[in-house]
Amino acid sequence: MTTQDALQREIDTYIAKNPKSQALNAEASKYLPGGDSRNSIYWPPYPAYIVGGDGVSITDADGNVRTDFINNMTTLIVGHRNPDVVKAMQDQVSEGWSYPGPSPSQIRWAEIIVERVPSVEQVRFVNSGTEATLNAIRAARAFTGRQKLGKMEGGYHGTHDSVAVSVAPNLDLAGDANDPNALDDYEGLPSYVTDGAVVMPINDIENCERIIRANASELACVIVEPVNGRNGFVPAEPGFLEGLRAVTAELGIVLIFDEVISFRVSRGGSQEHYGVTPDMTTFGKVIGGGLPVGAFGGRADIMSLYDPSNGAPRVQHAGTFNGNPMTAAAGVATLEAATPEVYEYVGRMGGVIRDKLRALIAEVEAPMGVTGVESLWCLQFTPERVTDYRSSMTNDKTMTRAMFLGLQNEGYLLSPSCQGTVSSVHTEEDIDGLIGAVRTVLGRLGYA
Repeated sequence: MTTQDALQREIDTYIAKNPKSQALNAEASKYLPGGDSRNSIYWPPYPAYIVGGDGVSITDADGNVRTDFINNMTTLIVGHRNPDVVKAMQDQVSEGWSYPGPSPSQIRWAEIIVERVPSVEQVRFVNSGTEATLNAIRAARAFTGRQKLGKMEGGYHGTHDSVAVSVAPNLDLAGDANDPNALDDYEGLPSYVTDGAVVMPINDIENCERIIRANASELACVIVEPVNGRNGFVPAEPGFLEGLRAVTAELGIVLIFDEVISFRVSRGGSQEHYGVTPDMTTFGKVIGGGLPVGAFGGRADIMSLYDPSNGAPRVQHAGTFNGNPMTAAAGVATLEAATPEVYEYVGRMGGVIRDKLRALIAEVEAPMGVTGVESLWCLQFTPERVTDYRSSMTNDKTMTRAMFLGLQNEGYLLSPSCQGTVSSVHTEEDIDGLIGAVRTVLGRLGYA
């Protein structure tokens, strides 16, 4: 049986198990292009429509209960319907949830982030990670008086124009790996977007430093995920972040860490884990407890650009739902529940998963690997060591799809690219069940 045959069998099983989701997708597609409002959670033949979540489990419209190992794309570090988060939201909704002014809960929310994150002296809230990176980049441009953005090839920072460059470039057009071309990621982008971007190879400090120095007079900022999410939770190589910090500090370029995902790595984010402090940091996901959220913060002299108290701010920032009391309540409850003990536990369990997956892969001699750090992990369907976008593109996409759908058929949910996370309510039994399911699907793929 070929890998394609194995994939088709998983698709057939999935369709048989999810007829109500199929009908819902057909109905939704009449009103929503593709049947939803998030391209990142679409997968063929159609996604399972989820009707509930509790602890480690989610239930779909067909009544299938799956153990959730992606936690809404890394968001739910304390699991679905955490009692403390539920109570905080219930208490807030009894008082109101949308005001034409700031609420006290936003203060405590900001205080927690400032206390925990080394780079953040002040912070502001938005409603998505996209808005967070947009505002951080805008602040860097205003602060430096320069225009260009430095970013990594394969780095995802949301969907606004400035960052929609070389996220998933066609390698036939991407140029030299040591000096990548800046390419539009999709249609509809202004022609100036690629002209304003300087693209670099992640985890290659020698070439990054060379490119930064060559463009220093025009670079406002360099933005980077300390743990590259889109390519499989790929951690920074030793010395990479330190090198970026040194060269950007020397040249007066604002260094931005996108910690929308990597804030999971440590209570103070990846910057605490790696011991490297940027000038600005962006947040999302975990800090909102499962509600729409984003935030950006950093040095007080940069953040002061947004201060309207002395007249017109140098950089405008508004939004009807920024810092809203419902998200603040959920965010505070989540961050307070995410104790040092929780971070230690999820990080340790992430290590257990990676170790067990690597042992299984070696046992069955599958052409695969595992990437990740702390509570983040990902199956890589390539024998090549994945450190950047181009090495991630060696993944066998058919095998990836077969594993993703096969695990759903076995009762486990990862991301479509087979990324996973650990929450505080996952147990060793959950992990052993996952490893057993991976073994079962690998067997159906011919590795036993």
